[in-house]
Amino acid sequence: MEILDGAGKVVRTFSSAGGAVAEAPAAADDAPADDEEGGGGGGRGGRGAAVRLDKSAGEHRVTWDLRYPGPWQSATRPEGPNGPEAVPGKYSVRLTVGAWTSTQPLTMIEDPRITASGLTTADLREQFEHNMRVRDLVSEVNQIVARIRVAQQSLKGKPGDAMQLDRIDSLASHLITPGIRYSKPELQTHITYLYQMTNSADQKVGHDAVDRYQELRKELDQRKAELDKLLGPPK
Repeated sequence: MEILDGAGKVVRTFSSAGGAVAEAPAAADDAPADDEEGGGGGGRGGRGAAVRLDKSAGEHRVTWDLRYPGPWQSATRPEGPNGPEAVPGKYSVRLTVGAWTSTQPLTMIEDPRITASGLTTADLREQFEHNMRVRDLVSEVNQIVARIRVAQQSLKGKPGDAMQLDRIDSLASHLITPGIRYSKPELQTHITYLYQMTNSADQKVGHDAVDRYQELRKELDQRKAELDKLLGPPK
């Protein structure tokens, strides 16, 4: 079963073969810690847990939480929870069973409590576009951290690679917050926090959040360039 937006682009895919399915770039099988995955902040639509379709005979109910896929977590978990919430508008649902397929229209309307507060559909669209950019930034930093962890593991205990490992450890110290209470937050945590901050409730995104995204985007590009110089571009 697929949820499509007004342009016919697939928003979410659900399958009887497993949980929610999403396309994502391959990377190392090293999932970030729970506080680094871009989760947190349920919003109106909840955390967006994967849904598995029941393929047994009979009538079944499936609930779409109105969210897009969440940030990348690992090669085996490319779709995280708590994705950006869809904007009110025209959608459709396409169900496919073998060679049979059927598509039905779906209209998502504004919550009257939100419109009563003065928030417009244009505001929600702007928030959605911002959250999609930050979601992708969370995915990217998670993938970079996964590459670093794999490199650290492969170089550990090899005397001839000690200098390379030191360089990678130094880079990791700017990206990964140590698992010690009250540690100084590093880049991955800052990016995840920005995502939580603007994805937890319907709101008008302020200039500070947009400016912060640009700052974090620039710093992540710098750290990625450093990693590519040490390890080469990802394959």
